[in-house]
Amino acid sequence: MTEQGNTPLEGEGKKIWKYVAVIAIAAIVLFAGVEIVTHTKSNTNTSTLTVNISLAGSEKAFYVSTILPQFEKAYPNITLKFTYESASSIVTTLQAQGSNPSIDVVQQDNGFVGPLLSSGLVMKLNPYLSQLEPMNGTTAAASSSTGAIIPAYYNEGNFSGSTYFFPIRGNTQLAYYNQSAITKVGTIMGTVLPQPNNTTNLMEDLIALNAHGYKQPFDMMGHQGASTPTQVFQWMAEFGGNPMAFNSTGDIQALTFLQNIINKGLMSPSYSNGFWGSYKGLASGNYQYIDQWPYVTSLLGGLGWNNTTSSANHNLGVNYVFKGPNNNAQYIVGGDELGIVNHTSHLWSAIHYINFLDSAKVQTELLQNLTWPVVNVAAYNAPQASGIAFQMIKYEETHGIFRPAVPWMTQWDSYFDSAWAQITSGVNVTTALSSAHANMLNYLNIYYKGTNYPSEYQAGDIYPSGDYTGPV
Repeated sequence: MTEQGNTPLEGEGKKIWKYVAVIAIAAIVLFAGVEIVTHTKSNTNTSTLTVNISLAGSEKAFYVSTILPQFEKAYPNITLKFTYESASSIVTTLQAQGSNPSIDVVQQDNGFVGPLLSSGLVMKLNPYLSQLEPMNGTTAAASSSTGAIIPAYYNEGNFSGSTYFFPIRGNTQLAYYNQSAITKVGTIMGTVLPQPNNTTNLMEDLIALNAHGYKQPFDMMGHQGASTPTQVFQWMAEFGGNPMAFNSTGDIQALTFLQNIINKGLMSPSYSNGFWGSYKGLASGNYQYIDQWPYVTSLLGGLGWNNTTSSANHNLGVNYVFKGPNNNAQYIVGGDELGIVNHTSHLWSAIHYINFLDSAKVQTELLQNLTWPVVNVAAYNAPQASGIAFQMIKYEETHGIFRPAVPWMTQWDSYFDSAWAQITSGVNVTTALSSAHANMLNYLNIYYKGTNYPSEYQAGDIYPSGDYTGPV
């Protein structure tokens, strides 16, 4: 017996992958399935809820040791089970399982939700939003014990006016750098080096560090895959570009800036292997600067690298990611979303699980233990969130930009990776990015013929959402 009873159902390393056989967006809208009447229903049947997660080792360990037993205590009739399919393989797995899935909930990176939707693998959540944390466009509940979802996330899982995914965490990058080295080199030079908070200051610091014993001080997520296009997406926006177009003026300026870092001998050799899990090289002195997701804050602390702003001698600098020309600040928001698998036999268990993860209590624990940028604003009212890094995270989240909710985002990643390989090997930036733009348009003309995507892309009408300040 399913939990719905007689209620009808509705329909690092993270790897880059190509999803060629996609369904037109019109089919996505039609796939929503049979609507049901929203009503509160407790889960009275004993069941096993299977949730697929794709997390770093420390994050996975916390889920198993803390999230799992707390959820099972709150819902003693539900046994929680985790599976660990990657963002790329979970689509194939769910397609093979068809109308009898063994996985009930998918926690997916927000850059990889499109293929789940275009394949009809997740169900519409609109009938159940009243059962979840409020997403009502206001933070009026911010001081309450339950809180509310940060407004910036409202449209993240919304496709063509319907909600298919619910946020569980955000992710914003912070700048991590060797403050001791910056202080030391400034003293040698008889000056105070600026904090690396914009392109001018960053370049000044990198040149100074490189000339005074800290060779090739700049590192980044440069190994391609999911990490590089995500990070450089932000830099293109910071330079005033439209990353989705690849070759707007700001896009070309951003990639030229990065190519110049390589040409000036300022780029660490580690960049070619750098991804979302890279941070140890900062502590070991292999490089002196990296933009990274904030979960590494506690991990760097475990290596003896801490930010104590009240001390002039703290070794770890933590700041907002650098601003582009004209001090243009753009903060890309990544993170994970939760989708309920179509044809699940455990709908109400899945709803309970989503609500549990987004509760103020659990969100506070995720923030405190994993340094996650969380989505429930109430978590930032907790005493544990008073540190400067947490306040930077909150600011970047609430003022962030989001990659557009298009089902072909991974193909954009693929074309970016091709351009990136050319640029880092010395190919002219404009040539490489113009080729990527042409390839993306050709792809849309072939696989999304009959939709608005080709014409919108050609007109430059597809761009980031949120506090995006580039060309629109």
